[in-house]
Amino acid sequence: MAKNEEPKMTLEEYEQKYSKPENLKAARTFLILFTACIGIIVAFCLFSVVMKVYEMNEYAGYAAIAIAVLIFIFVYLVPVVKLSRTKAFMTNVNATNAKKAQKYNRKLREEIADKMIEVSTKTNVISWYSSERIGRLAIARHTNNNDETKQVLTEIYDQDVRSAANKMIREHSLKVGFITALSQSEKIDTLFVCTYDLKLIKDIVFLYGYRPSDAKLAKIYKEVIGAAIIAYGFSGNIGTGVANLVGKATKGIPVIGSAIGTVVDSATQGVINASLTALIGFQTKKYLVKEYKLQDMLDNIDLSEETEDKEQAEMLDSIKEDLSKKNKDKLEPAKA
Repeated sequence: MAKNEEPKMTLEEYEQKYSKPENLKAARTFLILFTACIGIIVAFCLFSVVMKVYEMNEYAGYAAIAIAVLIFIFVYLVPVVKLSRTKAFMTNVNATNAKKAQKYNRKLREEIADKMIEVSTKTNVISWYSSERIGRLAIARHTNNNDETKQVLTEIYDQDVRSAANKMIREHSLKVGFITALSQSEKIDTLFVCTYDLKLIKDIVFLYGYRPSDAKLAKIYKEVIGAAIIAYGFSGNIGTGVANLVGKATKGIPVIGSAIGTVVDSATQGVINASLTALIGFQTKKYLVKEYKLQDMLDNIDLSEETEDKEQAEMLDSIKEDLSKKNKDKLEPAKA
């Protein structure tokens, strides 16, 4: 293949091009923060709907509380937990953890391959992956052929998964657009946009078998929050403004003007929400594709040349440790 004929990238070149200083603790903090914000938005919308039902009928309100709790669990908690438990590739590496990352990424690829085989053989409803490629993948895993496993996985991602992800994004976007165009409640619109965008992220991640890094996932969650805020704002003041503007433009026929204004408002609202959902889906897909390419590049780097650097680092650590012990030993008699 032409790919194998190209000179291999060195670890130093990989670090310069693709590894960036990253505060893992900060990334994790922002991820938790944005996850909590989505939960607050979902809880607020559910609470508002329950209160309206309760005002109409007390007993219906009690039933609405139970339904709201179940909705919160299944449309928010379950997707968030599943996403947090899904593994991500190690791609932001340096000389100290590159070897560890290669081993970890290889194991993750094997787990992904096994999951694809299991999904394809045990689930008749899902037909994301080509049966011919899954067959080759099963043989590669059975013979423990790492190169063939990588090759087939790459083909599946480039063709089967790409097509399935695009279809998934389109279907989710159309549903969001259709529902929010029909709904006349900003709380329901916001709830549906927020939870369905979260579901889209979860479904795409399940399709690929791995998730983006904490920093990238935090960025995706931030976009979900933005989409929810836009949905709420458009359904409220902005949407009303559009309807009033169209109504004034056709004030000679007020009844028709009002109806046209509402239709235009709903249609515009649906298009905007559908577009934002599609953008979130493509952003998720973009991050996943990039992470896979980066781990593939890292896997092709021959780290045997980095042995001296590793030995040097280990020796420096050993010297520091010995000096620290000697200084401690000298200080202890002085204290005594």
